[in-house]
Amino acid sequence: MSATSPSETQAANDTLAALERYRTHVTQLTGRWLDAELYHTVAQDLDAVRRCCRALPRLSGPWVALLIAHAELVHGLWQVSREVSPARTPEHDRLLARVQVSVEALTVTCMNLAAPGR
Repeated sequence: MSATSPSETQAANDTLAALERYRTHVTQLTGRWLDAELYHTVAQDLDAVRRCCRALPRLSGPWVALLIAHAELVHGLWQVSREVSPARTPEHDRLLARVQVSVEALTVTCMNLAAPGR
């Protein structure tokens, strides 16, 4: 792997910060799905991750994996909200775990870019 430039290091650090905000809020969202303000916050967090990843082409694969996992989680949450008494299910936990695995993959890649040779 080639050396990381200072701008790439900064972009990786920015991505790490955005990922941490997203991870916190998306986890809260699975417990408070119908909270419109929290949903909006998660959408903004995901957009911040997207913007940060755009500066680092090496993140495109992990970013797409996160985007897909996020879409599947939101779809699963929408499905249960249509029921008479919506509740968090084991399927939501599985979908959230997939999002968390995707966040972790992006985090590891960013950490390697932010501190090469560690």
